[in-house]
This record gives sequence, C-alpha cells and structure tokens, in this order.
Amino acid sequence: MPRSSLAVAAQQPQWPPALIHTKLAPPRTRHYIKRQRAIALLRSGLERKLTALTAPAGFGKTSLLSEWKAVLAEEGWAVGWLSIDRDDDDLFQFGAYLLAAARDAFNEVSSETGGDALAEVGSSVVCRLEPDPLAPADAMFADLLNAVAAQPRRMVLVLDDFDRLVSPTIHEAVFRLLRYAPENLHLLIAGRGEPAFPLSYFEARGQLLKLDAEALRFDSAETRAFLSAVAGRVPSPAQTEVLLQATEGWVAGLQLASFAWSADDSSGVPADRLPFARRSIEAYLNENVFVHIPEPLQAFLLQTSVLERMSVPLCNAVVGTDTAHASLDWLVARNMFVRLLDAEGHWYRFHALFAGYLRKRLVREQPHLVAELHRRASEWFASQSLWAEAVKHALAAGDVDRAAGWVEECAMHLVEASDVRIVLSWVAKLPPEAVRGRLRLRLAHAWALALTMETVAAKAALQAVEDDIECGRLPVTEVVRVELEAVKALIAGLSDESQRSLEMGRNVLELGPAAGSWAEGIGLTTLIFGLSYASGFDSVERLRHKLTFGIAAEAPIYALVYRQSMIGLSLFVEGRLGEAVETLEDVLRESNARAGRQSAASVLPVGYLAAIHYEWNDLARVAELLEGRLEIALQSCSLGPLVGFCVTLARLQLLAGKQDEAYRMLEDAEAVARSRQWIRMQVACKAEAIRISIRSGDMGRAARIGHELETLMGPKPPTLQGSYLETWQRFQVAHCRLLVACGRPDDAAHILQGVQAELRATGMQYLTAQISVVLAVALHSAGHGAEALQAMAAAVAYGQRNGLHRVFLDAGPVAREILNGLRQQASPLEDVEPWYVNGLCAGFDAKASAPDVVSNAVSQYQPEPMTGSRLSAREVEILDYVARGLSNKEIARAIRVAPETVKWHLKNIFEKLKVNSRIQAVRSGLGRDLPLVSERGASRNDSGREGSR
Repeated sequence: MPRSSLAVAAQQPQWPPALIHTKLAPPRTRHYIKRQRAIALLRSGLERKLTALTAPAGFGKTSLLSEWKAVLAEEGWAVGWLSIDRDDDDLFQFGAYLLAAARDAFNEVSSETGGDALAEVGSSVVCRLEPDPLAPADAMFADLLNAVAAQPRRMVLVLDDFDRLVSPTIHEAVFRLLRYAPENLHLLIAGRGEPAFPLSYFEARGQLLKLDAEALRFDSAETRAFLSAVAGRVPSPAQTEVLLQATEGWVAGLQLASFAWSADDSSGVPADRLPFARRSIEAYLNENVFVHIPEPLQAFLLQTSVLERMSVPLCNAVVGTDTAHASLDWLVARNMFVRLLDAEGHWYRFHALFAGYLRKRLVREQPHLVAELHRRASEWFASQSLWAEAVKHALAAGDVDRAAGWVEECAMHLVEASDVRIVLSWVAKLPPEAVRGRLRLRLAHAWALALTMETVAAKAALQAVEDDIECGRLPVTEVVRVELEAVKALIAGLSDESQRSLEMGRNVLELGPAAGSWAEGIGLTTLIFGLSYASGFDSVERLRHKLTFGIAAEAPIYALVYRQSMIGLSLFVEGRLGEAVETLEDVLRESNARAGRQSAASVLPVGYLAAIHYEWNDLARVAELLEGRLEIALQSCSLGPLVGFCVTLARLQLLAGKQDEAYRMLEDAEAVARSRQWIRMQVACKAEAIRISIRSGDMGRAARIGHELETLMGPKPPTLQGSYLETWQRFQVAHCRLLVACGRPDDAAHILQGVQAELRATGMQYLTAQISVVLAVALHSAGHGAEALQAMAAAVAYGQRNGLHRVFLDAGPVAREILNGLRQQASPLEDVEPWYVNGLCAGFDAKASAPDVVSNAVSQYQPEPMTGSRLSAREVEILDYVARGLSNKEIARAIRVAPETVKWHLKNIFEKLKVNSRIQAVRSGLGRDLPLVSERGASRNDSGREGSR
C-alpha cells in the first residue's frame, strides 16, 4: 500500500483499533445434538464464582460453550464471550477485550428489554465499560466489576482458550477479578490446561466448579445422534459401540471417523481406521480426510492455514485466485473443520486441531511459500487498516522493516488519539534494530512512555534519539526539531521541572509549530504549567482569554483537559480559588461526558477540585469527586493532581476515624512518587503523615518521618524557584510543626516568617495563607499573642474572600484560641465580617457530622487493594493456608513446592504487609486480601519456630 494512502487510512484511528470484533462472539457452529448432560453440569456451577473447563483439543469445548451461551441468553442472562489467541497475551489488550465482551453482553440485554428500567441502568453501565487508553489496565478490571455490580442482571463471561495466555500479570489480574467479583458475576474459563492462578483458593470456599474431558465425552446416545446427523447414516447399536470404544467419546475423533465412514461404500464401520491410540491424528487426517478433498481445495487449505481468521477477499488475496467463496462454501457444507465467526458470514476460522495439522503439512511440503503467504496477508490487512494483524503477518514473514514501517506510519496518530498503550505494545514486538533507524517511531515511543507516566524511561529514550541525531545516525528536519522540543517539554512538565517546562514550552512555540497541531498544544500546556510556578499569572490570564475549550467530538480529549487543567492550576496557585473551581468543573463535565467518569482525562482536574472543595469544607462534594477513582489516579495521574487527590483522601479517612487507612494511603502514594522520582509528592505525603502523627500524639513516628524528610530534602538551595518553592513550603511547614510540638515554637516562627516572605513575593496567595495559619500557631505557642493575632488576621482576610475553612479547623485547638481572640477584639477586623470568624469558631464543634459523610466516601467498593500492599495470587494462596493453621512443610506439600520456597514467599508477604509474624500477616490479610479466612489457625503456628517449618 502506498505511503500516502497509509497515512490517510491512519488519520483517525478508532479506539480500540486493535480489537477484532469476531472474537467477541462464539463461532457459529452447527449444533448437531443437544448436550443436555454437559449443560446440566455447567448449570450447577452458576452459583459459584468460577467454572474451569479443561480438556485436550477436539473435545468440543467451544461448541458446548456456544450452546451454553445460547441457553443462558434465552433465560435472560447477560453473556459475554471472548475467543482468546496468543496475541492477547498483553494485560492492557486483554482488559480491553474483556470490557468489550461485557459491553456487548449489556448491549444485547438492553436491546432485548426495550425501555424498561434495566435498559436504562444498562445504558449507564455500558458507558462505564468504554476503555480509556490512558488508564492503567487495573482500572479497566475495576470498571468491569463496578459496572457489573451496578446493575441487577446476572452476567456470565466466557473466556475460551484461556490457556493461550501465559503472562503472569494477566493471571494475577483474573485472580483478583474473581476474588472481588460481585455476586452477579460468573466467570467460565476454558482451555487445554488449567489457569496458572491457584484454583485451590476458590475450591476451598466452594466457589469453583471444575470440569474435565470426562464431562465432555459423548455417551452412546450422543454418539449415535451425532453420527446420524454428520454422516447421514444411522449406525446400529453395535456400530455405535465400536466407534465409541475406538474414540473414547472424543468428539473430534468421531468427526474424523464420520468422514471415513461417509466415504466408505460398505455398510460397516471401517474399524481398521479407528484405533486412534495406535495411530497419530496427523496420519489419520492424511489417509482418511485429506485424500477425499479435491486437489484445488487441498492447495486452498494449505495456503490459508497461515491465517487466524479468514474472509473471502483475504483468502483470494493470499491464494491468488477468485474462488475463495466457492471453496469456503464447499468446506462449510461438509463440516470440514471450518467455523463461521459472524452472523453476516464474512469471517471464518479453522478448528485449532485442523489448523495445526495444515500448518505442519504446509511447512513440510511447501516451506518456500510460508513467508510469501504471510506477506500477502500482511498487505491485505494493511489495505483494510487492520494494523495489528498487518504487523503480525509482516513479522511472521520475516519482513521486519515493513512491520516497523507500518507501526511508524500509525504511531503518532495513535499517540494524538491517546492510544499510547497500543504503540508501546507494538514497539515491544519489534526487534531493536528495526526501530533504531526510524526517527518518527522512536519519537512516538517517547511520547507514549511519557503519557503513561514512565518519565524516567521516556527521558532515556529521548536522550538516545538526541545522541543518534548528534552522531548523524538519524536525519533531522525543522518539523522534527519542533517535536523534539515538544516531547522534552512534556517530560519536563511531568517530571515537575517547572522552569525547564517553561523554557521548553517557549522554545516549541518560537519554532512555529502548525496551528492546532499536537506539538503546539503540548507547547502551550507546558508553557502554562511553567508560568504558573514562575508568577506568570498575567501571561496565563491572557492565554486563558485567548484559548477556548474546544468541544469538537474529534478533538483529543486528554490534550484539551490537560491544557485547561493547567489553567485551573494557575488560578489555584495564584489563590483565585473560585475561578479555579469554575474552570476545573467545566473541564470535568466535558471529560466525564467524552471519556467517562473513571478515565485518565477525568482524573486530571479531580485532584485540584478535591483539594479546593476540602478547603471549603464541602466534604460531600469531595467524597463524590474521589469515589472509585483511586486506582486510576495512582497509575495514570500527573504529579500535581495526584498530590491533591491522595492527600485529600488521606484527610477524609482521618476525619472518618480511619487513621491506619490514612497512613496506608500516604505510604502507597509515596511509593508511586518514589518510582517516578517525584520529590514534591514524596514531601507532601511525608508532611501529611507528620501532621497526622502529631495530631494523634505519636511523636516517635512523627520524629522518624521528620528525619526521613530532612534526608530527602537536603540543604536549602541558593534560590527557591518554580514548583520547588511549593515543595520547600511543605517541608518547612512539616518541620515547623515538629518544632512547635517539641517545645521550640520560636525557632519555628523564625523559619515560617522567612518562607512567608518568599511566598508573598511570588504572589502565591493560597500558600501564603496556609503559612500564616501555621505561623500564628507557632507565635501563640511562643507567647507572642499580638503577633499571632496579626498573622491569623491576614489568613482570615484571604480566607473570607476565598471561602477557606479546613486550613483553620485542621490547625487544632490553638488556632481556635487565636480565632476567639480575633472575635473578642475591641476594634473590628479590616476586610473581615464577624459572621465568617463566628462560623470558623463554630466549625470546631461540628466534627460529629463529618465522619458520616466521609465514611460513605472512603468505604465505597474498591476492588483493588492499595498498590504497596498487593499480594500475588501465590502469596494470597499461601496466606490462606497459614490462616488455616498449616506449617510451612504442609503448605509446601499442598502447593507442590519446596519448604524453602514457602519461606521465601512468607518473607515477601511480611514485607508487603509491613508485619513481622504469621498472626500479624493473617490479621492484615483479613483487612485487605482475605475476607474469608480465620486468624485462629495462624496462632497455632506462630510460636517462633519458623526454622522448623
């Protein structure tokens, strides 16, 4: 396909462009008989969480499940289907397919129910099942669980050929999905082998139905009915028994035998052709099936065997004929292991057993054709803009350069549409040498890494590009220079290098990017971020009035939301909280409508909004904003919004009386910050933990965290610039709180006065007001009452204009004393009304109402444990056995590993749960991961005899 036509085809890729919709429905097989016995077994598993169906190839797993899906649909169940292949062994792609399967199931139910209440519920649920390409894969699984739980219909998700997935992350994700599954969700997993996650966990709880080949074998009645339908001849009871014994009820064996029987002119059963135990299936197919197919069709079968799915135009392109329609009709009419994939009759596939046989024969007989056939398939898929399959076949053909070229052609379009996960997945499949010389592909890869918050990797990728350009190994044009500066600006902004972001953003715009281009948009966004922390509020204001928040359906929503969120941030930093909320709420409404409530785009403004609404003491609105968004925020949010999100959520948990959860929230957020090298966020989390520790009287913990914070920050730099000023402010506030708590308020006041002067000089009014409150407390504690009143008066004057409450209420009883002192002054405060100060004082007595509101917010259904405490499937299984009182040796025997391996897993469990004993681990597990186990068993084995276990 010419380059120009490729570019046109890729201009507006639809999300998700890599999904193959025929995989979301079972093959349209002929149900020659009703498998009532097997259906009854499957029905017995519906009250459990999981059915695991395991059997070798050819036992009719897919046909049975197809029939079962139809039965359930007739009974009113929502049934989703996913046919899995090896290309789905990617967590994000698998999650996208799983959401699509659930979405199709709900759509089908909604269309059948018309305008009833379920249809209305289904409509909102379906919206939540739209995958967000910038969201982490874990968020998709959370979306699925929440969507299923939000509607009354019972759902079954069928995952066929699950054994083709080997990625540990996928098995872990499915394990967690099942553990947190609502009562109305049932998972049916089918494959040739058992899934890698521990089935024993669910079996011990009565949540598992296991079926194997014995459940699928045909009995005499089924054998006779099947042969009558397929071969067109009714076998006698004796003939039936001969076939049944020879095949042992194996469906594929019966089908193979039916071909030979149909072709045999005698009335008897060709018994010499049936003993499969003594002859290979390949030999049987050679001698009894393939020989009865006309030679032109034999060639057609061999050449199309390279395809995972087939259509008439595709087969014609691969084989080089125009007879594909007739060939497929002939094969389908004779039930020749070809299955229809869609209702329209466009797509087909071979039975896996037959496909494997054909591919082996092709390689043996015509090895020189294999690469050419893949090349033809690749070109056809590319001509249809089916890029995932085009790339796959190009790689199979050994044409790495062509595959890389197609990925490069699409990559930047995908980045601009926020489909960055697909870019990362495709680049990972290409050998490094195929990528090295492709500048546009490497830049797109750097963009994708940055937008998924892999800023360290993005920096390394971009540095390698610049090194190759400098050495002359890569060409550079003016357009490339603009894009290089733009991606550097984005990385700087996401790395919290606000001054560099400002510089790079200016460079981008000075280079003159095309109006409305991706590079111009990023240049503007990073410029606004840099200006916000360089006191460039007037410049941002001019840009704010110049730029409009476009709502065109085709505009990239994430880029628009990111830019407008930075404008909201600028207003927030300047201290114009009301205008900041107005801007951010507009952004949130648009992102919710376009991308969904739990999208990466919607989380961006939420962190800032939650922080402001918390200051306004609007706890109900804060709870509404944060509900159900924690996981996606932790994994896809940029630094500023994530700080606001996590610190505010920790404060809500504290108000709800959940101090341990607040600490855990901050620890998990700090772990994310460390992994991304975000010092400002690490400081914010530690500073908040110090505040909580002092509030609860745990001075030992506060001092330990304070020491860690001093080590992290190091000495004060010569000048405080950019976003580092906010980092330094948080550090000094925490440090001074410790000084006051340790009886050194004069030292604290001296430090705070210096920080206050620096903030006031930058025009950061909100941060200045925060410092003023802490300074007032320090001065009052040092006995400087008049100065304390003066500092508090300045904070109150700003607070009234901007509706502040929590900054005063969270400062504690000393702040209340100072506010009472202001209220009792003989002369009224300038610019402050009595009602406001009276309201603040009354707020200290209104604590009882807050926890009820907040508890509802922080106890909302959250299917994922916090990042820092997540246990693997194997670790959960071992902790489960510990809770049942088993020793290390007994656990080792149960899971078939060495006792030393169990000991190693327990060490990891202790570290993740931050505990030192088996009892503590079980107790922690009871709260986080193991709601059904008991700690009584653990106590019997927690007597300090770890070495003997």
